[in-house]
Amino acid sequence: MPEEFAINVSGNPNADGDISGQTEVNLADYEFPALGDYKFIVKETDSEDLINYPIDGEKEYYFYVSVRNKLNDGKPTGEYIATLSGQARNHDTGDKMYPIFESNAQRSHVSVTNTVSGNLANRDDYFKYKITIEGARDGDVFTVSGQSDTVGYGGETISTNNTITIDGTDDYIYLKHGQTVVIGSNGEKDELPINVKYRLEEVDAKGYVQYVDGVAGAISELKTVSTDAESASNRVDFINHKEGDVLTGIVMNVLPYAFAVAFTGFALAIVHVNKKKQRKTKCLK
Repeated sequence: MPEEFAINVSGNPNADGDISGQTEVNLADYEFPALGDYKFIVKETDSEDLINYPIDGEKEYYFYVSVRNKLNDGKPTGEYIATLSGQARNHDTGDKMYPIFESNAQRSHVSVTNTVSGNLANRDDYFKYKITIEGARDGDVFTVSGQSDTVGYGGETISTNNTITIDGTDDYIYLKHGQTVVIGSNGEKDELPINVKYRLEEVDAKGYVQYVDGVAGAISELKTVSTDAESASNRVDFINHKEGDVLTGIVMNVLPYAFAVAFTGFALAIVHVNKKKQRKTKCLK
């Protein structure tokens, strides 16, 4: 029997999103070194895709093979016979069972927030972000929640997507002030596998100064999804800041007063002229 053998998992997933595969181990070509009883242990040791198909390292199974000399009229012939001594057993409990290994990727979700600040900032502005996911399987679909159904961006009304599909195309999310988008939050199957990597990039600054996780810039670092959804590795925080110079308080206070004085002086001048004309008219009479 080979020391290592592979089980290829392929095909279409069932209703629960599971894919199964099986293999057979042939003992016919295995050369036993001597007569006796042999114990074989079956365990999973490696995976070609540890992110999406982590090994089921906690399970071990065993079975025995008895090797005896073939007899002819009660006399040994020198030909060995290998006999499987029954069904495989669980290594821990000894219960009879078929070796079954399950590959269940641990999953979590990530969140993206947007904050708008500054005296020239418009809190109704939407900002566009490109998301890149590395390590997920082709065809995987992850939910996106927290976006507005439609957004105004670039002079157009855009309908947002509530899913991200790993198919080689670019995916975008849109956020305005105070919004948080959660990627992979609608049940375990829709979450991101642990150790998948992702990055967010703000597409257009729109005249704002951009910050990502407290650092100036428009592109987040390449992060790794962890089991802790509240950790820094599972969230990206954007700030869009726009500040402008304003007139000082002194200038704002003087202007209205200057106008008031000017208008008051103009009004007094008119009254005075009118009175002088009235006096001159009386004198002429």
